Amino acid sequence: MNVRENGTLIKTKTGKVFPVDTNDWQLLYENIPGELKKLHSDGHKIVIFTNQKGIQVGKVDRNGFKKKIESIVSKLGCPVQAFVSVAGGHYRKPCIGMWAELQSRNDDVEIKKEESVYVGDAAGRIKTKNRPKKDHSFADRFFASNVGVRFQTPEEFFQKSNDSEPWGPPSFDPKSLFGGEIAMFDPKDAPLKSENQEIIVMVGFPGSGKSTFVKWLSEQNGYKIVNRDTTGTWQKCVATCKSHLKNGDSVIIDNTSPDVESRQRYIHVAKEERVECRCFVMNCEMEHAQHNIRYRTLTNETAQEISSMVLRIHKGKYVEPKEEEGFKQIVKVNFQPKFEVKEHEELYKMYLID
Repeated sequence: MNVRENGTLIKTKTGKVFPVDTNDWQLLYENIPGELKKLHSDGHKIVIFTNQKGIQVGKVDRNGFKKKIESIVSKLGCPVQAFVSVAGGHYRKPCIGMWAELQSRNDDVEIKKEESVYVGDAAGRIKTKNRPKKDHSFADRFFASNVGVRFQTPEEFFQKSNDSEPWGPPSFDPKSLFGGEIAMFDPKDAPLKSENQEIIVMVGFPGSGKSTFVKWLSEQNGYKIVNRDTTGTWQKCVATCKSHLKNGDSVIIDNTSPDVESRQRYIHVAKEERVECRCFVMNCEMEHAQHNIRYRTLTNETAQEISSMVLRIHKGKYVEPKEEEGFKQIVKVNFQPKFEVKEHEELYKMYLID
């Protein structure tokens, strides 16, 4: 049996959401020690998996938290193995690094997933008449799904509640991208390369796969890439775009371009230079982009971390592109994941955002 610590085995004495110190805890339910002792006597191993990033950032004392875990185990009255993730990466739930550590430290005893259950309160439950607040995350439910074990809430497991509370659905399910053929473009017959000189204005979240697609498109068709990462300002982007057009080249604008104003700059240039202008929109919502960013940081040490705030700013500015703005065509680019190794594909199919 695998459990989460805070909110599953214990709650605060003060009634606050977060404990004021490492002594601010009490058992969530009085019957928990008895339930766990019975499981242990029946041959089950009790394991705690807990995210504690507060230790890394200095908000929680490492030694104090260690003593807290020891006190909890003593109160439970049966042997417990605990894994504590103090940072991000593969070890933070819903990623399964802590589970991998359990497997490697289990004295060569095979874990029977079909007989295991993971209990946690981060279940993605929504606000209802009986639940005044929604769960803070999906981390526990997604962790169980990623591992491949049965999941239950504390109420279901310790209180034997038969009322499954409504939850989710997940904002993004990575498995939805697999199992069927996905066309690259919508419309499907949109040409990669125009017969005439053109500007392509890209639109998409950071992490949407936009720059990877642009690089591929440029290599296929010889288009020149213009972006603020290289030039520094939108004014220099416009000037560089004009220079490429005067040399007879077609151009791809690789910026996020969420609003009408940022796109109009290049529509205006296209009109001035008498070339066509199309808009390619990455078909990738914010939660999908978050997933992609997390995947990249897990598989590439040099990958840049992009904060959720940056994504929310893009979402707040976003205005769906329309042909009425001056585009010859709006083309949606569907995300098509590709992997060089099977382990990366397996990781991508997991829930990575809690």
